[in-house]
Amino acid sequence: MRWYAGLILGLLAAATGRADDPAKPSPSTKDELQRFQGTWQVEAWEEGGKAVAAGDVKERAVFFGGNVFIFRRGGKVYQAGSVQLDPSKSPRTVNLVVKEGEGKDGVLLGVYALDGDTLKLCFDPQGQTRPGGFKPDAKAGFAVATLRKPKPPADERLEIVGRYRSELVEANGKVVTTEAQIERRGDAYLVTYTQGEKLLFVGTALRKGDQLSMCWVSTGQAGVSMYKIEKGPKLVGEYTTLAGIGVTGKEILTPWREED
Repeated sequence: MRWYAGLILGLLAAATGRADDPAKPSPSTKDELQRFQGTWQVEAWEEGGKAVAAGDVKERAVFFGGNVFIFRRGGKVYQAGSVQLDPSKSPRTVNLVVKEGEGKDGVLLGVYALDGDTLKLCFDPQGQTRPGGFKPDAKAGFAVATLRKPKPPADERLEIVGRYRSELVEANGKVVTTEAQIERRGDAYLVTYTQGEKLLFVGTALRKGDQLSMCWVSTGQAGVSMYKIEKGPKLVGEYTTLAGIGVTGKEILTPWREED
C-alpha cells in the first residue's frame, strides 16, 4: 500500500451562545484532527434511509491515523485514503479522498459532528453531493454513521497529549533541556523533540496502562525509551541507543510552562 506511506509522510462551526456573549472560535484543523485519532466502534449505520443490519454493523470499524482513514468490514479494508476537515463550516465538513477500495480515486463529500466520544458522519457514497445535515432525504442515498470511541482502561485515562519540557541526563552526567510535543497518531503517539526551530528527534510510542514505550530516531542515531506516567502528567523514564553498548540515560518530561 504505497499510498499509505505517502500519506503518512504528508502529515501531517462557530458555536453560538447568548447574544451578549462572544462567539466561540472554531477549533483549528490540527486540533480537530487530534480528536479523530484512533479506532472507533460503529454503533449505527444507515444507507439511503435504511438501517444496516446489526450483524453487519458489528463487522464494521473506522480508524483515523494522522490524516488517513480506513473503513474495515469483517476485518478487511473496504475503503482507505486521506481525510480533509474544515471545522470552520456549519455543519463542519469532511472530505474522504479514497485511495484504496470501493470508489477508488473518488472523494466522499460529507459533514460531521464530534461530541466527546461520539462522532457522527454523513456523506455521499457516490461522491456527488455534500449533505446539508444528518437527517437527509432517503432518496438522496447518503450514508449516516454513528461512531463511538471505546473508553480506555482506568489506568490509561490520564491524558498525556501536550507540550513538555524534557530534561535528559546523558551518560556523562550532562543535562540537556529540550521541548517535546506528544500527539495522538491513530492508536499510538507521535513524539517530537525540538530546540528552538531545530528538530532533534522523532519517536513513535505505544501506551499500556501507566507505561509508555517509544522508539525514536535522529540524524545518525536511533534508540528506545520507556516511561512511567505519573500525575501531572509527568513522564519519568530511561533510554538507550540502538546497537550501542547498552549505556542508559534518564529523562523526565514535565508539562511546559510559558515561562520555560
